[in-house]
Amino acid sequence: MATNMMNKYVLVLSCLIFFVMTGSLNAKPADIKAICGKAKNPSFCTNYMKSNPKTSGADIKTLATITLDSAQTSASGAMNKITPFAEKEPKRPSRSGYVLCVQNYRSTIRYLGEAKKSLASGDIRGQNINVSDAMKSSTYCQDEMLKSQR
Repeated sequence: MATNMMNKYVLVLSCLIFFVMTGSLNAKPADIKAICGKAKNPSFCTNYMKSNPKTSGADIKTLATITLDSAQTSASGAMNKITPFAEKEPKRPSRSGYVLCVQNYRSTIRYLGEAKKSLASGDIRGQNINVSDAMKSSTYCQDEMLKSQR
């Protein structure tokens, strides 16, 4: 259950990383086809962008903001789904995996908030660092959950 939410979250961030890597926040409408063509999962990226009416005609900065907001919402949702398991699971190895995931998702949410601040101030380097850290946190959580299920 929580793993599916994590996968969705990581895919959303994989779209965002390509906005960040362009390094150009021009105010002209972004070419979603070109951006999503570079994503790890182009069809997911395209479907995600087309599913949100706010993306139509948006510039890269707006797309990045929309995607950061969505990633933060997904991370919060994943953390909310994992938290009850971390709190109620008996003291066994799988519980420690849930506890670590809750901690990682708190960090992920914080990193995404910092990335939004960096985007707003034009600090592309800071945004890249924070998005990268957010991706690492969620991926680490997913890896830990897979280990605990073995």
